Amino acid sequence: MKYFLPSRYYLCYVSGPHYDDLDKNYRISPWNLCYHVQCGPVGVHTDTETLAMFPAFYYPISETKNQDVTGFTRLYQMEILPAYYQHSHFNLTLHMKKWFSYLGNTSYCQDVVFKNALTGVPLARGVTHNVRVDFKLRRPVKIPNKWFRDISKDQLTRSKPPQGFKQPPRPDNSYLFTTEVTSSCVDSNQHQNMAIHLKNCWDAGSAAACSNQLSQFNTDLAYYNLKQVSFLYQGEVVIGDILQVACWEHPTNSKTLCFTMTKGSEVIGQCQMEFYPDSQSMLKNQVKAKL
Repeated sequence: MKYFLPSRYYLCYVSGPHYDDLDKNYRISPWNLCYHVQCGPVGVHTDTETLAMFPAFYYPISETKNQDVTGFTRLYQMEILPAYYQHSHFNLTLHMKKWFSYLGNTSYCQDVVFKNALTGVPLARGVTHNVRVDFKLRRPVKIPNKWFRDISKDQLTRSKPPQGFKQPPRPDNSYLFTTEVTSSCVDSNQHQNMAIHLKNCWDAGSAAACSNQLSQFNTDLAYYNLKQVSFLYQGEVVIGDILQVACWEHPTNSKTLCFTMTKGSEVIGQCQMEFYPDSQSMLKNQVKAKL
């Protein structure tokens, strides 16, 4: 992994795929792409020269490391472009560019773009909306003035955070998937990592498809082409918690899967995944290419 800065206000890194990044269809899985979004800036603090040039990116990381203040993700959105599916991921080198796009009273947004590092072709783009939180009290705290001082106003292109999505009512016959939070699911904030939430929904959708509970999906979701994903985080879960994930098809777009994650009666998160309408033909072409 190599970090570099095209300017003071943009963090970039280049990373080749690891074995664990690839799913059973030999593609970087959606939750591992989410890991890249989360963990890309973390390596900045190991590079003294980079840190000196770009202190703003270290603020959320250093606060979490000191366990005084941390950042909780409220909303994660990612659009996967068609080019993402047009090349082998075995030798794909990702170029990620990430920057602050919004600063509010207690929250901030970071936009991200993934490209093929060799060709420059865009592969995916997204945004996270994060809330600055007191680590012990788990309550929002104000964005400090130094953030506004050190982050360029020119890059703050969002006048407000993204508003997320409207979730249709869950039908009584929705597919139910149960999972448990284990130690490896928990991050430095001492709750389940946001990428694992996404993985839980992916597993629920795959289980529903393989159980013939969905009209447009009949096998593991790894063999379909995800177009975009949105996840709204509404609560925390910790080691030992039992989660139930409900999965159903959107009533007006059967290529969109809806998910609600609950712990008992508490809603922990909601998710929507939209797939390309020609996923089946893409799947057949990919199988032929491998043969």
